[in-house]
Amino acid sequence: MKVVHITPTYFDDTSVIGGGERYPTELASWMSKFVNTTLISFSSERKSYIQEKLKCENYAVKNFIKGNKVNPICFKYLGAIIDADIVHIHTIHTLVSDLACLTASFLGKRVFVTDHGGGGSFFLNHKLPILNCYHNAIAQSKFAVDFLPPQLKEKAVLIKGGIDTDKFSPEPNLKKEQKILYVGRILPHKGINYLIEAFRLLNHSDYKLTILGRIYSEEFYQDIKYLADGLNVEFIHDADDQRLRHEYQTAMVTVLPSVRTTCYGDYTPVPELMGFTLLESQACGTPVICTDAGAMHEFVEHGHTGFVVKQNSGEAIAVALEKLVNLSPTEYTTYQSRCREWIEALNWVTVVNKHLDIYQIQYL
Repeated sequence: MKVVHITPTYFDDTSVIGGGERYPTELASWMSKFVNTTLISFSSERKSYIQEKLKCENYAVKNFIKGNKVNPICFKYLGAIIDADIVHIHTIHTLVSDLACLTASFLGKRVFVTDHGGGGSFFLNHKLPILNCYHNAIAQSKFAVDFLPPQLKEKAVLIKGGIDTDKFSPEPNLKKEQKILYVGRILPHKGINYLIEAFRLLNHSDYKLTILGRIYSEEFYQDIKYLADGLNVEFIHDADDQRLRHEYQTAMVTVLPSVRTTCYGDYTPVPELMGFTLLESQACGTPVICTDAGAMHEFVEHGHTGFVVKQNSGEAIAVALEKLVNLSPTEYTTYQSRCREWIEALNWVTVVNKHLDIYQIQYL
């Protein structure tokens, strides 16, 4: 079986890399350990290389529809579909996705799609019956299923998760620090302002708040720095994988405070389709707090591995923080154990095998 994953993601130094970009990359990488797998994406120049067992094909793009970097104009990548048995497309509403689906269907290939939100303003599937060509939509959360177009929702398959439980795991030799952690992009819909508000309300001078992530909104970054003035808040923008693991392993709790409506009044209908941060933290044995925005509540066992609180509320986050930081050592150890147990079923090997089962059923 030869599987080709196609993502409209454009990779360069200014790209916004989040879960929607990471998911297809990691899924394809783990799948390459089991079957012949190629990942197709786009960049400023043509690149072809092998990363471990994964074949990566980046196609050169010079133009984008209405300047949107998730809606590139390119046709050469379609040739890579010819030798594929399975074509798995990531993100529904782009020209790249529509053309790949039509080409694969015309060639008699089995075509699947996973949507990651977003997309372009120009695509073809609202005028042509392209969505009927997909054999299944594979969603990573129940929330993601609900956002699928009607034609795909009726043939949706749910496969939750995707986490490397070897890479993200507890380190017995490291002691927990009095630290609250945020990991993610610095963007308004991430709700970091409410976390800083919660940290101020918590009023534990012996604790530190660490905010780890790349800056994608300078205005928001300056605003949250102003909010953090006078508090023990640390910003880290250049962490490598080793530093990231260390922060998870030594934090008392990780918080993902995403919101639908930002502090500027902007509305985001799909704030989180999963939340890699929640999976990574729990895999490291660190409890989590998230809001009820998007799919995040599906990936936290409320009251057992952490807490789910209402969004846009620093007070709600502060109440949950208070519960976790005041746990006895025995109670906290129980939370840590439950985190690892909860996350085990979401590991990448399990996720990949579930995908291959669906491909195989359709393929046979």
